[in-house]
Amino acid sequence: MYRKLFCTLLLGAAILPTSALALTASQTVEREVIVRHADGTQTITLVQADKVTPGDKVVYSLNYYNDDDEAAENIILVMPIPNEVAYFDGSAEMESVKTTYSVDSGQTFVERASLLVTLTDGSTRRASADDITHIRWAVRDTVAPKTGGKLSFSGRLR
Repeated sequence: MYRKLFCTLLLGAAILPTSALALTASQTVEREVIVRHADGTQTITLVQADKVTPGDKVVYSLNYYNDDDEAAENIILVMPIPNEVAYFDGSAEMESVKTTYSVDSGQTFVERASLLVTLTDGSTRRASADDITHIRWAVRDTVAPKTGGKLSFSGRLR
Protein backbone atom coordinates (compact mmCIF):
# COMPACT_ATOMS: atom_id res chain seq x y z
CA MET A 1 0.00 0.00 0.00
CA TYR A 2 1.31 3.47 -0.92
CA ARG A 3 0.58 6.69 0.88
CA LYS A 4 1.03 10.15 -0.52
CA LEU A 5 2.46 12.52 2.06
CA PHE A 6 0.74 15.83 2.52
CA CYS A 7 2.87 18.22 4.47
CA THR A 8 2.25 21.55 6.07
CA LEU A 9 4.73 24.15 7.04
CA LEU A 10 4.28 26.81 9.65
CA LEU A 11 6.70 29.64 9.25
CA GLY A 12 7.14 32.22 11.93
CA ALA A 13 9.96 34.60 11.36
CA ALA A 14 11.05 37.67 13.23
CA ILE A 15 13.65 39.42 11.16
CA LEU A 16 15.50 42.39 12.59
CA PRO A 17 16.64 45.03 11.69
CA THR A 18 14.80 44.78 8.38
CA SER A 19 11.29 46.18 8.32
CA ALA A 20 9.74 43.67 5.91
CA LEU A 21 9.68 39.89 5.90
CA ALA A 22 12.57 39.00 3.63
CA LEU A 23 12.82 35.31 4.31
CA THR A 24 11.53 32.61 2.03
CA ALA A 25 11.26 28.97 2.99
CA SER A 26 10.43 25.76 1.22
CA GLN A 27 9.81 22.31 2.57
CA THR A 28 10.93 19.05 1.03
CA VAL A 29 10.05 15.51 2.02
CA GLU A 30 12.38 12.71 1.04
CA ARG A 31 12.49 9.02 1.76
CA GLU A 32 15.57 7.01 2.49
CA VAL A 33 16.54 4.34 -0.02
CA ILE A 34 19.11 1.72 0.97
CA VAL A 35 20.81 -0.26 -1.78
CA ARG A 36 22.69 -3.35 -0.58
CA HIS A 37 25.55 -4.37 -2.83
CA ALA A 38 26.82 -7.88 -3.51
CA ASP A 39 30.03 -7.18 -1.56
CA GLY A 40 27.99 -6.47 1.60
CA THR A 41 28.31 -2.69 1.48
CA GLN A 42 25.32 -0.43 1.22
CA THR A 43 24.55 2.97 -0.24
CA ILE A 44 21.99 5.26 1.39
CA THR A 45 20.37 7.99 -0.68
CA LEU A 46 17.41 10.32 -0.27
CA VAL A 47 14.81 10.59 -3.02
CA GLN A 48 11.69 12.69 -3.32
CA ALA A 49 8.92 11.08 -1.27
CA ASP A 50 6.17 11.03 -3.90
CA LYS A 51 5.01 7.66 -2.64
CA VAL A 52 5.97 6.02 0.63
CA THR A 53 4.90 2.89 2.42
CA PRO A 54 4.51 2.30 6.15
CA GLY A 55 7.91 1.65 7.66
CA ASP A 56 9.79 3.96 5.26
CA LYS A 57 12.22 6.43 6.79
CA VAL A 58 11.33 9.99 5.75
CA VAL A 59 13.29 13.21 6.11
CA TYR A 60 11.50 16.57 6.32
CA SER A 61 13.72 19.51 5.41
CA LEU A 62 13.10 23.21 5.65
CA ASN A 63 15.28 25.32 3.37
CA TYR A 64 15.29 29.03 4.22
CA TYR A 65 16.80 31.94 2.33
CA ASN A 66 17.32 35.62 3.17
CA ASP A 67 16.07 37.49 0.09
CA ASP A 68 16.89 40.89 1.52
CA ASP A 69 19.94 43.08 1.03
CA GLU A 70 20.40 43.28 4.81
CA ALA A 71 21.31 40.58 7.31
CA ALA A 72 18.45 38.77 9.03
CA GLU A 73 18.43 38.03 12.77
CA ASN A 74 16.14 36.36 15.28
CA ILE A 75 14.75 33.88 12.79
CA ILE A 76 12.25 31.42 14.26
CA LEU A 77 11.01 28.51 12.12
CA VAL A 78 8.32 26.06 13.22
CA MET A 79 7.43 22.77 11.57
CA PRO A 80 4.65 20.36 12.59
CA ILE A 81 5.28 16.63 12.74
CA PRO A 82 2.59 14.88 10.68
CA ASN A 83 0.44 12.40 12.64
CA GLU A 84 1.41 9.61 10.26
CA VAL A 85 5.12 10.03 11.07
CA ALA A 86 6.88 8.62 14.15
CA TYR A 87 9.53 11.25 14.96
CA PHE A 88 13.11 10.03 15.50
CA ASP A 89 14.18 11.57 18.79
CA GLY A 90 17.19 13.86 18.42
CA SER A 91 17.01 14.13 14.63
CA ALA A 92 16.07 17.84 14.75
CA GLU A 93 19.04 18.91 16.88
CA MET A 94 21.57 21.01 14.94
CA GLU A 95 24.49 23.30 15.63
CA SER A 96 23.92 27.08 15.47
CA VAL A 97 20.22 26.51 16.17
CA LYS A 98 18.28 26.31 19.42
CA THR A 99 15.74 23.52 19.04
CA THR A 100 12.62 23.38 21.20
CA TYR A 101 9.59 21.12 21.09
CA SER A 102 5.84 21.21 21.62
CA VAL A 103 3.40 18.54 22.74
CA ASP A 104 0.36 20.85 22.56
CA SER A 105 0.07 21.56 18.84
CA GLY A 106 2.53 24.43 18.89
CA GLN A 107 1.05 26.41 21.77
CA THR A 108 4.16 26.17 23.98
CA PHE A 109 7.76 25.13 23.34
CA VAL A 110 10.50 23.91 25.71
CA GLU A 111 13.82 22.11 25.47
CA ARG A 112 13.56 18.35 24.98
CA ALA A 113 14.79 17.47 28.48
CA SER A 114 12.02 19.60 30.03
CA LEU A 115 9.20 18.37 27.80
CA LEU A 116 6.30 16.97 29.85
CA VAL A 117 2.85 15.69 29.03
CA THR A 118 -0.03 16.49 31.37
CA LEU A 119 -2.28 13.50 31.97
CA THR A 120 -6.04 13.61 32.49
CA ASP A 121 -5.64 13.31 36.26
CA GLY A 122 -3.39 16.41 36.30
CA SER A 123 -0.13 14.52 36.85
CA THR A 124 2.73 14.74 34.36
CA ARG A 125 5.18 12.39 32.72
CA ARG A 126 8.21 12.86 30.50
CA ALA A 127 7.18 13.24 26.89
CA SER A 128 8.09 10.48 24.46
CA ALA A 129 9.06 11.15 20.86
CA ASP A 130 5.52 10.14 19.86
CA ASP A 131 4.09 12.99 21.97
CA ILE A 132 5.95 15.71 20.06
CA THR A 133 3.67 17.65 17.70
CA HIS A 134 5.91 20.53 16.56
CA ILE A 135 9.56 21.49 16.34
CA ARG A 136 10.77 25.08 16.62
CA TRP A 137 14.20 26.19 15.52
CA ALA A 138 15.68 29.56 16.58
CA VAL A 139 18.58 30.35 14.27
CA ARG A 140 21.36 31.71 16.48
CA ASP A 141 23.54 33.12 13.74
CA THR A 142 22.84 36.17 11.63
CA VAL A 143 21.82 35.13 8.13
CA ALA A 144 23.74 37.23 5.60
CA PRO A 145 21.96 38.70 2.59
CA LYS A 146 21.31 36.25 -0.23
CA THR A 147 22.23 33.22 1.90
CA GLY A 148 20.27 30.65 3.83
CA GLY A 149 20.34 27.31 5.50
CA LYS A 150 18.64 23.98 5.94
CA LEU A 151 16.91 22.44 8.96
CA SER A 152 15.51 18.92 9.09
CA PHE A 153 14.12 16.07 11.11
CA SER A 154 13.46 12.45 10.32
CA GLY A 155 10.98 9.79 11.24
CA ARG A 156 9.31 6.60 10.11
CA LEU A 157 5.96 6.44 8.31
CA ARG A 158 3.45 4.65 10.53
